Amino acid sequence: MDEGLVALITAGVGLIGGISGAAIGGLAAVRGTRLGAETTARATARQVHDQGMINHEHWLRGQRLESCRALLAAYDRYAIAASDISRALEAENQPSREMWSAIGQAVSDIRNSYFQVRLLVSEDLLQPSRALRLHVEEHKESLDRWADAFLTGDDHRAAAEQAEEDRRCQQLGDLHGELVEAARRAIAERPATN
Repeated sequence: MDEGLVALITAGVGLIGGISGAAIGGLAAVRGTRLGAETTARATARQVHDQGMINHEHWLRGQRLESCRALLAAYDRYAIAASDISRALEAENQPSREMWSAIGQAVSDIRNSYFQVRLLVSEDLLQPSRALRLHVEEHKESLDRWADAFLTGDDHRAAAEQAEEDRRCQQLGDLHGELVEAARRAIAERPATN
């Protein structure tokens, strides 16, 4: 064989090897790029999902806090209105229409706030919220009975109803304290991470 032919064959084999190597390298690069892009896309999707969960949990926590705040604010309005009626009855004065209207509105506000709380909070917070709501209604009924006894001039019954109202008032204070403590614990609790 002549040296020119050998050089030509060698150059042809080198050219084929070079082209094959470039093709294989290019395929590997494309595959590596695709795998990297898929991994990045999965990581980005997971990050977006995780951030969405964090944002939702933060929003839900805010809604829970707001519902508890509304219930406690309604209770404060109730406590003031109940105290006004109680003081009037203790002074042997008939409570005014405005006093009865204020306490009626406060009871309605507690009911409305409780239903929002019921939708949002855990059982740890729901139980003291429910107990407070029910006891507010029982306390309001005891005020009604005391006022009725006062207005009918039944001093013996009025004294008994006043004692019952005092007892229920003390229980309300205890239930309010339990609710505040449960709300404090719930707010301080860190949300679970996935």
